[in-house]
Amino acid sequence: MQFYYLWRNFAVGLLCTVVTIVATHMLPFFLAPVVSLFICAVLYTIILNNEAGEQPGCMVMMQTVFYCLLAYTIVSILLVILRIWNDGSIPHELIFFDDPYLPALILMPVSFVVSLFACVFKKSMPACRTCRISHGNVYDRGYYGFVSYRETRLQLRNMVGLFGVLSVIVWAYYLMSYVDVNQNARDWYVFVWVVVLIVIIDEIYFMVRYFNIFIDLEEHDEIVTPEQLEKMSANTYVRFYVICGEDIYINPNATDRINQNEGIYDTPFIVKKSVNGISDSYVRKIAEELTGVADGEPRLFYGRHILGAEKYFMLRYFYFLNGDKSLYEKLNAPGEWIPFSKIKKIYSADPMRLSVNALADISRLYTIIMTEKTYDENGYRKNPIRSYQRDITLADVRKSKIDMQDDKWIKIAAFNSDSRFFRLKSYLRKLSGKSRSRQDVNC
Repeated sequence: MQFYYLWRNFAVGLLCTVVTIVATHMLPFFLAPVVSLFICAVLYTIILNNEAGEQPGCMVMMQTVFYCLLAYTIVSILLVILRIWNDGSIPHELIFFDDPYLPALILMPVSFVVSLFACVFKKSMPACRTCRISHGNVYDRGYYGFVSYRETRLQLRNMVGLFGVLSVIVWAYYLMSYVDVNQNARDWYVFVWVVVLIVIIDEIYFMVRYFNIFIDLEEHDEIVTPEQLEKMSANTYVRFYVICGEDIYINPNATDRINQNEGIYDTPFIVKKSVNGISDSYVRKIAEELTGVADGEPRLFYGRHILGAEKYFMLRYFYFLNGDKSLYEKLNAPGEWIPFSKIKKIYSADPMRLSVNALADISRLYTIIMTEKTYDENGYRKNPIRSYQRDITLADVRKSKIDMQDDKWIKIAAFNSDSRFFRLKSYLRKLSGKSRSRQDVNC
């Protein structure tokens, strides 16, 4: 089912570009901006519903097509304005008030440029930021997180190539074979049906690709169907980060359980329990059994369900030890006390030496603590000097009263007073919030 959503969002996005071209040719040409803006509104509604309903599937492709159509609308309107200013120097095939108007000549190159930007700056796209906030990073989302990340990048590269090829086809025909006298059947075929056929073939290719991937994974028992999930018992994975002062107990020769890399840094205290939820007293008992230290202080870091497998839950805990680390030379697991300053250097200079989960956890910890130190709850800087940089220590972590399960500070890190148009966007969000509250009252 997850592969279906991955293909569906991709297919619907590309289909919108085809609908834009076909509808523009079927309707009066001066309605071209209305058609593209209407399809933009449809895509925007789908994206918002996906965020509200938390439906599976990556929305990067739909958002990219949304930007493509929005950019196409703006460019087509600008060409009309330039045509008026330049007194007809722009070909009338690019002007939606003239007949014939050929939208593919604008939409394909514009989509190529926008897709190229989306491919390069994918992680900065709102859909990606929202997904990371709601579902965690790619590693928190389990196997499907890896698949969606890999396939989305492939889809974006495919989109760049697709729109690049279509741009070359339509413009080569326009410059070498098109006759500016009367549009014939061959012109209609090239500027409309060639685009439609290539897009449909591309969608069929990805449909076959995902079906084959699904079959292959199912044959090797590497994929779990919804029916199998219903029969499975609940499982909770618990990771403990044992801390003493400014040192953390780490195994520098661990094997990553996700990508099987060896010789990486990770906590040795990981346990799986076939239960749905764990009480605080049980957490303390597990920590004492794993470490062999009975007077530590367990504290919840954060926990997440694995996307697509709601019966699987991963919890992260800190386990703070009192006194000096010399009192706990060897715990009940392979590892050694490593200064947190060294871990920070590894995180900054060579993050691949950390396990996948450790990298994700340190990233969340660093983001939340540093954001809380830098900004207030409204996103404004506590210190107006931007060059002023604070550091994070394990003492800060232990003294902190922040609820790290809450994504509030993650959202502030993504959108704060250092972001572009922060005041304007904040004002618009307040207005939308007020309008929604009024609707709730009326309901």
